[in-house]
Amino acid sequence: MHLPQTLHDDSHHRLTLFAAPGGSRRAVICFEAGRDIMDGFVPTACPGFAVRAGIEAIMVQSARRDWFLSKGSDHLAKALSAATAAYDEVTATGFSMGGYGALLYSRAARVSRALLVSPQYSIDPRIAPYDPDRHDKFRRIGQDMPRPEEWGDTDLRGVLIYDPSISADREHAARITHVFPRLRLLALPYGGHPATSVLGEKGQVGKVSIMLVEGRLRLKEIRRRHRMARRESPRYHLHLARAAVARHPDRARQELLALAQNGSDHVRFEAGLALLPLDRAPAMTALNNLFDGLPDIPASWARRLQAALDDGTF
Repeated sequence: MHLPQTLHDDSHHRLTLFAAPGGSRRAVICFEAGRDIMDGFVPTACPGFAVRAGIEAIMVQSARRDWFLSKGSDHLAKALSAATAAYDEVTATGFSMGGYGALLYSRAARVSRALLVSPQYSIDPRIAPYDPDRHDKFRRIGQDMPRPEEWGDTDLRGVLIYDPSISADREHAARITHVFPRLRLLALPYGGHPATSVLGEKGQVGKVSIMLVEGRLRLKEIRRRHRMARRESPRYHLHLARAAVARHPDRARQELLALAQNGSDHVRFEAGLALLPLDRAPAMTALNNLFDGLPDIPASWARRLQAALDDGTF
C-alpha cells in the first residue's frame, strides 16, 4: 500500500507523497485539475497507475482555482524541488489548470517528461485574448500570471493532447509547443475538455499514464485508443453534435435530443443546454426531467442554465 505523507501544506497549496512500499527511484507528480467548486482542499489518493507501475506519486493540490499561483508560489516551488531531489527520474501529469502547473513548475520539480491534456498557456486577457471564458477566473487569481516558459524547463519532453475543435485549446496548444519545442502535439478531435474525456469513459487514461511513466508514449497508440473509444462514447457524440449545429441543425437537433434524454447526468445536461437554441420546449422538458432526479443541482449548472435563459437568443 502506498501510504500518504504530507510534504508541504499551507492555505494555498498542498503536496502529498504516496511512497511505494519497497521504495522507488522514480516518481510521478500529478497536478490537480480545476474542480467545479474549489474552496479548500479535498481528500486525495494515490493514482492507480502509479501503484501498478510500482513508483511513487506526489499529488499537488490547490485550495482555490488559482492555477497554482499565490503569495506562496515560491514555497511551493521549493517544496517541489526538495521533494524530487533524490529521484533518478521524475515525470508529471496535468489536465487543464494542472497542465499549466506542470509546465510552470517543471524546472523546480526536475520533470523530464510530461503528459499534458488541454493545458492553458495563460488566462491573462493581455496574453490570451482568445480565451474569454477564463478571463474572470484570471481576475479572481489577483496577481500576475507568468508565462510557463519563464519558470519552466523548456527542454521538457512529452505529449500535449488537445481537442482541435475547441478554438481556445487549439491556441493554447500552439503557444505552448512553440516555447516548449520538445513536446509532441496530439490532436484528439471531439475529445472535449479535457481532450481525454472520451478515453476516460473507457478507463483508458490510466493506461496512457502508464505509457508516460514507462517512457513509451506512442502517439499512434493513443490515437488508436481514442478511435476505439469514440464509437460508443456519448461524450464524443455530444461534442460532434454541438459542432454540427451551424451547418446541420436538423441532424444536430435529433442527436442532442437523444443525448438529453439518455446517458450520464453530465451528458444529459450538456446536450439539453446545447438543444435550447434549437428547440426550447423539448430541451426544457429534458432538463427538468434531469433535475427532478437529482438530489441537488450543481451550482455551476444552475448558473449556466440561467445565463442561457437570460441570453434570450432562442
